[in-house]
Amino acid sequence: MAHNDACAYARNPGCACSGCGGSLHGWPGHLRLAEEPPEQRASRRARAEAEWYAAVGNDEQLRRRRLAAPTGRMLFQATIMARVDIAEHLAAHPGTAKGVGELGALLHEQALARVRAEAARRSGTRPELAQVSHSLPGHFWCSLLAALVDTSARWDRVLDKVPEQALGSLEEEPPPDRNPVQELIADTAAEEIWHCAAAFLGVWEVEELLLVMRVLAVLICPDPGRHPGLVRRCALPLGRGVLAETTGIRLRQSM
Repeated sequence: MAHNDACAYARNPGCACSGCGGSLHGWPGHLRLAEEPPEQRASRRARAEAEWYAAVGNDEQLRRRRLAAPTGRMLFQATIMARVDIAEHLAAHPGTAKGVGELGALLHEQALARVRAEAARRSGTRPELAQVSHSLPGHFWCSLLAALVDTSARWDRVLDKVPEQALGSLEEEPPPDRNPVQELIADTAAEEIWHCAAAFLGVWEVEELLLVMRVLAVLICPDPGRHPGLVRRCALPLGRGVLAETTGIRLRQSM
């Protein structure tokens, strides 16, 4: 499947775009949303909040049960609110929006190219890697970004160890729908994504880099409702500096 606007502007779960290997999923459309009039973002937020209440239910007993055992539908709608809040923040902070676009472009142009080249090199002994572009769409990029940002926040004094430690955390908490090809090529991808991100350390403060990585991870994820690890590592840490207070509450209630 060739990359197209349906992938770049996607809002609903699912990604099967082998053209970009999932590296251009969703985030260009959300950057565009940051450029739209505020009314567009307010309308999308209102729809997501209404859908969240519909997922919780109007009956008091049902609501108590759902809040005690949240559903993926609740979390998905809560993350839509979070993405709208992110777009609102990016509209007010064009420098951060530019950083997200730059890192996203490097992920697509540089990290994906290295992954494809390394997969082709290894495919002689691991023939399944010949179909790497078809195997990457899903939670490959968002899970690696989330693991890298979580690890770098704790290992900021030994930055060269971040990719190795991030891969270890992925083994402890595998992302949804992880497949054997993703496992085989994750080491290359983690090193290259971190190389792309670390290149900005001379330009951005560490906190700004972590913010950009978290934002890109949330925007590129094809289905946050099935990826609570991403929400915990990347969405919730954005906090009230980026998220509205009610959005943070909805996210926590949906977890």
